[in-house]
Amino acid sequence: MSDKPSISLSMNEHGIEFVNVDNQHATAKISLFGGHLLSFIPKSDQHERLWLSPNAKMDGTKAIRGGIPICWPWFGDYKTSPHYRDSEDISAFPAHGFLRTQTWDLISTHDNNQHTMLRLKPQTSSGAGFDKDVQVELIVEVGKTLTISLVTTNLSSDAIAITAALHTYFSVADIEETKLNGLSGIYVDKTRSFKHLQTPSVYEFSEETDRAHLCQPEMVTIASNQETNVYSEGHDSIVVWNPWKEKSISMSDMTDDGYKSMLCVETAVTQLPGQKIQPGQSHCLKQVIS
Repeated sequence: MSDKPSISLSMNEHGIEFVNVDNQHATAKISLFGGHLLSFIPKSDQHERLWLSPNAKMDGTKAIRGGIPICWPWFGDYKTSPHYRDSEDISAFPAHGFLRTQTWDLISTHDNNQHTMLRLKPQTSSGAGFDKDVQVELIVEVGKTLTISLVTTNLSSDAIAITAALHTYFSVADIEETKLNGLSGIYVDKTRSFKHLQTPSVYEFSEETDRAHLCQPEMVTIASNQETNVYSEGHDSIVVWNPWKEKSISMSDMTDDGYKSMLCVETAVTQLPGQKIQPGQSHCLKQVIS
């Protein structure tokens, strides 16, 4: 192992802090705003696995577009979360929860010959819509592969339920030339009024895609200019998303043609009543990218 420190800290003009990893296997970058992975480049091929919008807001005013946003303690709209009550005004609650706009602290780091490990915690894990006594930790391992683990520990005396996702944006050469392998069974299609449909045998992209696949494959492969393998644990769904042209144009933090070079494949818990966590127990949502 090199004597050179693998971790450095930096800050942009808006005061957002970043953790930079550069070890013998890979480089990576993490924003402490959102506990947000922005880059992972293995040195074996120098190929960036993650996609980051050139128009992403990096000033703390909104969640960062691209990389790996953390969706917790609910995925999607608050109305579809385990915590929603009919009397509540959902406009007060952000989509995908509040952790992706929280400031996180770097708690510890560790280097060995296999990887650099970092542990991060949000400065608060409670907010509007969720005030349970829990501990949330993000464990990132940067080596030949990237492992990201979102660990929720229930510190209260009652069971809790969450939905969540590692909302990973992957870099692809051309979405219309990209194929997805490893998914099967039924998916819920948000673009078609939440119809339940059968996963295509040849999975290609020619339109807006927003699907929650109700399956738990160990591995999904994104076949583009090169293959990216995505391993998942602790999930009940794999979410696949691409906004396509019209929505790309409508989003201020995305270029008009941004949809062409990205594909979200998300390790997720989406199915209600959510992931139940008993008092004193933990749940780990994990994604490994190679």
